[in-house]
Amino acid sequence: SLRKHRIGYYQAVVANLGKEIAGLNGKIFSKRNIFLGIVAVVLILAGYLFLPVFHAKDIIILGNTDISAEDLPDYTQADFEKNIYLISKKQIKEDFLQNPYIRSIEVRTQFPRTLILNITERKAVATVKFTGGFAIIDDKGAVLETTQDIARIVKPVIQGIEPTEVVIGKSLDPNGSLELGIRIIANIQSAKLLNNISLVDISDLENIYMITPHGITVLIGNGEDLNEKMLVLNKILINLFERKIYTGYVDMRFDSYPVYRAEM
Repeated sequence: SLRKHRIGYYQAVVANLGKEIAGLNGKIFSKRNIFLGIVAVVLILAGYLFLPVFHAKDIIILGNTDISAEDLPDYTQADFEKNIYLISKKQIKEDFLQNPYIRSIEVRTQFPRTLILNITERKAVATVKFTGGFAIIDDKGAVLETTQDIARIVKPVIQGIEPTEVVIGKSLDPNGSLELGIRIIANIQSAKLLNNISLVDISDLENIYMITPHGITVLIGNGEDLNEKMLVLNKILINLFERKIYTGYVDMRFDSYPVYRAEM
């Protein structure tokens, strides 16, 4: 009958609705499982990244430096016992750069527990005398330290410069005169003569001269052709040393081959 037909229809609708609800519950349950799984992974990672037990296992120091991991407390207040991912790279950089002997530093982490510091140091190459004592400088003319103790100076001494201001970590460049002095030092270094020159005098830019530790005076004129002159000077000084000649003058002011004289 019509009534039975309607009852059958409604029963079918209810059955279909029940199936749809069951399917929906399954989807909700599945999504909940995925969500809980994600939360679990996040919690595990958070525990790894932030628990103190995960401190830096290895500290690798690269660059032109003799600094070791044991020396780090002398350069930075960063706590290396903290979790490696909570150590402040910014603090490490700022602390290191307060030291005038540090030119630059890069800090990075390497998964899982390695901290890498790439350090570039400034090297002392010469000393400039000023009213308050001596300023030890690097190859760019930056002041690394000042001292009044002559035993602490780094030779050669650049003479003939009158600094108006000496600031640790800043370039010492009065009137541009130091630029020539630095250029002379660079050529001395290239010729492997740094240990053989005690003084460079640039008081008169047309009559620059140098003095060796033994007392030989080297006249180099106005500072032209420095690279070639220093290479030749290296051979001359070796020859004089082998002949046990420790005083006198080497005149390199002119285009001709240098001349040695016992007296001027």
